[in-house]
Amino acid sequence: MFTFLVSLALADDAAPPAEPAPASEPAPASEPTETFGEKYGTDTGRAGALRHGVRVGYVYANGAEDSSYLSEPHLFAMGYEAEFRVASGGAIDFLIVPNLLMLGMNQGVFIPTANFIFGVSLKQFVEAGVGANFAPSESGNVVHMVMAAGVTPKMGTLQLPVALSYVPDVEGYWRVGLTAGVNWGAAP
Repeated sequence: MFTFLVSLALADDAAPPAEPAPASEPAPASEPTETFGEKYGTDTGRAGALRHGVRVGYVYANGAEDSSYLSEPHLFAMGYEAEFRVASGGAIDFLIVPNLLMLGMNQGVFIPTANFIFGVSLKQFVEAGVGANFAPSESGNVVHMVMAAGVTPKMGTLQLPVALSYVPDVEGYWRVGLTAGVNWGAAP
């Protein structure tokens, strides 16, 4: 029995110790085919770029007291806007601006409005445009004209647009609004 135990002990000493398996290296990351700036419209080298962001503000609705939904003409506005800028290579760029605003939450009502504006930008700072405004109305006039002008100062990579808008109405129910907000994305 002693010989058997000694031969087992010698056999264990003769076997080389097992080495741990080598750690596998992570595979190199594949190169992205599209950059973040290209994907989200923040690439400043593009011919056109998308800027977008939130808006808050105030709207005065003339004749709102005649409405069965509103108790006063002062409306809180909150929404979202996108701006597609077509760079001209000079001081004036072409703009396409859709936005959605919700009005009247300060009076417990929800009035959705949408604007689609074509305009120009001077030196990527002063902007003006005209377009169509879509909003529900008790008179049945859903489509109106909208005119807007504003400035867009920059703060680092963000833009802080301030805009004044006017929606005329042949029945005297015109609206004027002032909104401010923040954009991200960059214009060329």
